[in-house]
Amino acid sequence: NADAANFSIYIHSAPGFVFDETTSRSHFFYNRQLTDSIQVAWGESSMIEAERLLLATALQDPANQRFVLLSDSCVPLYNFSYIYRYLMASSRSFVDSFLDLKDGRYHPKMAPVIPRDKWRKGSQWISLIRSHAEVVVDDEVVLPVFKKFCKRRPAVDTSKGKLNLVSEFNPQMNAIRLTDWGIKLQKQHNCIPDEHYVPTLIAMSELEGDIERRTLTYTLWNQSATKMDNKAWHPVTFNYADASPKRLKEIKDIKHVHYESEARTEWCQTNSTFVPCFLFARKFSRGAAMRLLSEGVVGPFDASSLLGNS
Repeated sequence: NADAANFSIYIHSAPGFVFDETTSRSHFFYNRQLTDSIQVAWGESSMIEAERLLLATALQDPANQRFVLLSDSCVPLYNFSYIYRYLMASSRSFVDSFLDLKDGRYHPKMAPVIPRDKWRKGSQWISLIRSHAEVVVDDEVVLPVFKKFCKRRPAVDTSKGKLNLVSEFNPQMNAIRLTDWGIKLQKQHNCIPDEHYVPTLIAMSELEGDIERRTLTYTLWNQSATKMDNKAWHPVTFNYADASPKRLKEIKDIKHVHYESEARTEWCQTNSTFVPCFLFARKFSRGAAMRLLSEGVVGPFDASSLLGNS
């Protein structure tokens, strides 16, 4: 029931994929995808290049004043009018940004272009005001450094056991020694650009005073696995049973976020008024999303209109 004049949608999909009547029942997606999309790989700079393409396209419309990045597994926690008022009432961007000196993702060779004290970490899911979106799109300094030094580290195959041992020749000792491949891989650089690029760019642009240092999208992280486990630290997917009104209310009732690495607790505010921290949540399966729609959690909607297409 939102006024179409109050929003516009831009989609970065895989090259060659087309949103039309045969692939989606949501007419909001028709003719909204970028024509210059690129192939994106997780953990590579192509992630932030795709984000920049989206922002550049959205900036072409002068009516667009707020820019919210969402994925296909994000769901709204409130109806459109609430989310619209929440965003438009703030003169700030919402960018999750914090110091994490233990993550080891900063590459020393990024200096002096990216100083160590400007390195930031945060959620990929950002909401920018127009001037900050322009900063991201116009950047020609920070992105090249990310592209050069942020490489995806190959995963450790824990099932190989001792087969992960490799030989390493030390010319100083004129000897060969065995090195644990897993440890070697962990020492290789793994930047995860989408978690660092925007908050680092904002910090380098001296704009941190103009942002709320938090994301508007809730994610539940699985922290049970070990560091050497490929399944470590991945976002939990909410299925049909998890998408109950009670569970959604628990997320909506969150009023603060604690950043352990900075010993900082961020009480969620907009213009000095305390507000719920999150407007969206992820990752929700198709079944979970259908439950939210059919039960009217975010407003009245005929979910049956979306059934029948994958």
